[in-house]
Amino acid sequence: MATTHVNWIDSVRGRATSGDAKPKAADGLIAFSVMWAVALIFSTVSHPELLMFQRGIKLALVEYLILAAALALIVQPRRLALLLLLAGAMVLQYLFRLPVASNNQTIAFFMNCAIVVAVLATWSKHEGADLARENAYETLRMVARLLLATMYFYGIFHKINVDFLDPDASCAVALYRPLTSTFGLEDNLVGRYGSIIATFVLEGIAIVSLFWRRFFAVGLILALWFHYVIPISAYSWYMDFSSLVFALYTLSVPREVSVAFHTRTSAILRRVRTPSAGVSATVALLIGVAASFALASYLRAQASDLEVTDLMVWHSTWMVLWAVIGGIAMVLLTWSALAALPYRPQALPPVPKWAYVLPGVLFVSCLSPYLGLKTESSIAMFSNLHTEGGTTNHLIITSPLYIADYQRDVAILTDSSDPSMQDRARRGLGMVRFDLERWFRRHPDDWVSFTMNGRQFNRTSAATYPLPDYNLIERELLVFKPVDLARPKVCTH
Repeated sequence: MATTHVNWIDSVRGRATSGDAKPKAADGLIAFSVMWAVALIFSTVSHPELLMFQRGIKLALVEYLILAAALALIVQPRRLALLLLLAGAMVLQYLFRLPVASNNQTIAFFMNCAIVVAVLATWSKHEGADLARENAYETLRMVARLLLATMYFYGIFHKINVDFLDPDASCAVALYRPLTSTFGLEDNLVGRYGSIIATFVLEGIAIVSLFWRRFFAVGLILALWFHYVIPISAYSWYMDFSSLVFALYTLSVPREVSVAFHTRTSAILRRVRTPSAGVSATVALLIGVAASFALASYLRAQASDLEVTDLMVWHSTWMVLWAVIGGIAMVLLTWSALAALPYRPQALPPVPKWAYVLPGVLFVSCLSPYLGLKTESSIAMFSNLHTEGGTTNHLIITSPLYIADYQRDVAILTDSSDPSMQDRARRGLGMVRFDLERWFRRHPDDWVSFTMNGRQFNRTSAATYPLPDYNLIERELLVFKPVDLARPKVCTH
């Protein structure tokens, strides 16, 4: 009985037995590769219109290359070449889709760029496979940690505004309500204020724990729970964002935790492995890719775009998959973290200086809403932040520090021949001048009526509106949210 008890304790704490192979530190990169592949699958399927060739064959082919590379990486996670292929394909997809509004896909873009540079840098040194994985792992750990820190910093900073703190408008309450409606607590005032406070507390603990390494497990466990739950609210497509965070945490936690996570996951897979597992996985990969092509072709033949009910089924299916995959990953990561306690921080090995550059660029770019630049893709998602028209609801930066005028002029829409613009007009939304002028270029045959700077424009089209020439950087990097001038500002993406 005593022997059984000791073995059980050893199993829980992740201690190797005499028959176990000694784990390598870079096994954490293998664990990350699987989690990253899963995250990018969730990201890819979040845009079914791309899989249905609605944005052109070039983008669709890249999407299917990403799915194939991700599935192959899950089957062969030790192959750096597959990780490089997946990251490179995602970088290419992001560039093809510019300007991109998605925050999580922008974070993923910086991480994929880091993967490409790290793998190519290690290969350029002609190191062995194990040493190459080790060096790439150490570099990418720092990048992942800084990207998470940037995400949590702006996740707090952008929310320090009047409307996020208003329980009648706050995005925190918008997520709280569907999670508590089953219990009849969706309108509970304590719960609504609690969700607002909890958002700041959880994200604050998460960012502190990234740098106060002794207490990393506190931030990790709270962050895993938080990001596991929010997609289940079904408020929006959060699965790609949450799986991205899970993958970045797999890298940013202490080495021992990543290794333990890999070891436990491998042990579970070994129990269900058969002699023909490799062949079966390869066959499943080919069948899965072929089925994806067939499904996309069928959907394209049936309709020009997905109906609302189809999108709901699509969303619900992937949400259920997230509930299973995310739940298993959360349990195994938590188990591995608890097994490493009490944790004694160790000195981090040196990493190349470029590892700080990519997160630094992201950090600076996220200041853009206050500088009169882009309002999308700046980690201001679901923050209730308003910075357009020369005013802001932020409580620290109380007046926009415009270095450019892209947000200064706001057109309030009143009517349009285009259904999407008509819907914006019906909801009382506007758009910044730059976005309106971009719309004119893309819809030369449509008209829109709007008010801007006190002047009324009736049935104006590209032919009757003076359109300035914008350079490539402006066209590809500047993307803006619809402008809501109502107060309190309701929750939007």
